[in-house]
Amino acid sequence: MSKTMQEQVNEGVLLPLMEAFYTIQGEGFHKGTAAYFIRVGGCDVGCHWCDVKESWDAEKHPPTVTEKIVDNATKYSDTVVITGGEPLTWDMTELTTQLKAKGAKLHIETSGAYQLSGVWDWICLSPKKLKLPTQEVYDKANELKVIVFTPIILCSITIFYVLFIANPVYESTAKIMSSSGGVEPAR
Repeated sequence: MSKTMQEQVNEGVLLPLMEAFYTIQGEGFHKGTAAYFIRVGGCDVGCHWCDVKESWDAEKHPPTVTEKIVDNATKYSDTVVITGGEPLTWDMTELTTQLKAKGAKLHIETSGAYQLSGVWDWICLSPKKLKLPTQEVYDKANELKVIVFTPIILCSITIFYVLFIANPVYESTAKIMSSSGGVEPAR
């Protein structure tokens, strides 16, 4: 990759696009709703249970002009999910600015291991033990996706939680969980 191209990738003008597709969300709080997914390449977290290991090496995915990614996404849906790999490996500011200018609602699925960039309507945090999330991503997350792995079973447990302490739903959930012997949500 040329030095100029690498600079454009670092600035988010180009992103290593692995794939992009319109689909129905299959997990999490927004399960069952239509969205356009943008999967960017590049991840150094290296979880052995990862179902998209081919996303890890960013150099295997062509640097794609952000404007082209945005134009394709907004043809299909007003909800766009950015995933990876680890999307926060890259500066998401340019991508989210352009998508927001076209009226898109933006979701990100991230391990939170890198600095938060871009503007998000929904943050799904899936923390990994090898690289813990930054405090900023943890504080702003709307949803927690925990991977439970044992030699016998691999499952994804998605827990919706709201980090706004004053929210009555949060308080009710915390009371229900603590009174029923469950774990009280982190604050």
